[in-house]
Amino acid sequence: MNWNQQTDRLNLRLPVTDQDGDGLFELLKDPAVSAHIPKSPMYASVQGLDELRRATMQFQAREAATWLLERQGSEAILARIRLTNINWMTLSAQLQWELSQELASDEVDEALAAVHAFCFAELGLHRLDMRLKPGSDAHKAHLIRSDYAYEGCLPAQLEFESEWVDLEVYSLLAEN
Repeated sequence: MNWNQQTDRLNLRLPVTDQDGDGLFELLKDPAVSAHIPKSPMYASVQGLDELRRATMQFQAREAATWLLERQGSEAILARIRLTNINWMTLSAQLQWELSQELASDEVDEALAAVHAFCFAELGLHRLDMRLKPGSDAHKAHLIRSDYAYEGCLPAQLEFESEWVDLEVYSLLAEN
């Protein structure tokens, strides 16, 4: 099974641990990139390598998958899209992304369509969900354009930086 995906304008590929650390750090050091999820920004380039090692271990254990998004003909990493909490019994998983400000909305939609097609057709998943901090309107718009349904808000779902964080849940079923 080939996990690398290609669209008309974009490449979604699995990361290469010893090559993509600096590029991932460049993306994730901007706090705005991960403001929609409870995640701290990166402060040192070695953190990018740690993230890639963790992604490799989770992929080998069939727990998660990580794609790095690049425009065709470019090596700049514009997004990280993760499939996490894969449950092979219920055929469900959580989607998570960090998007560069350089990505246009139609490029995000194009990448999501490729990820959805792969998850439903190749992996045989039935349900994807994504959790966002309330007020993440730009990310919510991507989900709504991709036919995700709002399921509700999980109050005080987790503690992050000494505050309890609510998370809104959006889901997409394979039949949608």
